[in-house]
Amino acid sequence: MQSGQTFLIIGAFVLLSTMTLNVNSALIGTSTTGLEMEATLDAMSIGQTLLDEILTQDFDQKTLGGIRVYSTDSLTTPAKFGPDGTAETISGNKGIDTSSTDNFQSLTRFNDVDDYNGYTRMSWNPRFGWFTLTVHIDYVNEDNPYVLLTTQSFYKRVSVTVTHPNLGKDLKNNVIPVTLQDLAVYRRFF
Repeated sequence: MQSGQTFLIIGAFVLLSTMTLNVNSALIGTSTTGLEMEATLDAMSIGQTLLDEILTQDFDQKTLGGIRVYSTDSLTTPAKFGPDGTAETISGNKGIDTSSTDNFQSLTRFNDVDDYNGYTRMSWNPRFGWFTLTVHIDYVNEDNPYVLLTTQSFYKRVSVTVTHPNLGKDLKNNVIPVTLQDLAVYRRFF
């Protein structure tokens, strides 16, 4: 073999190696994006399940059992959001409600929307493992639900934030959590 042919063969191997690396890199990038998208869809589903659970509860401790309230002053103050006493406190695991079978303590312990303020749940997914959900409840302005209030209103914004290591990441490689929000509205006049 002549040296010219050897250089051509080496050049072909370099070209083939470069193409193989590019194809592998593209496949890995596609696989990572697919996993992030799947984890995001699962996070949205798990978060929506918790959001639905919260919104089926009574609006406030003062409105349990169909009691009518006509003034916002009668509602729970924001400082008292969270579980109402030890009967509503999540036991074990440092207050984190954990279940791999969707048998969460919140289903039997909480009875109104603001009981969930500060609530943390670990939810199991067979494909991705544990998702962490946290809840924050705020009173909001009735005309603009993006304006938080420090006093009572007939509107409570429920925010459920879901985190998991497989969710999308920002440029600094920090996980971008999924946050779902909805309003609990008290209808005082029927």
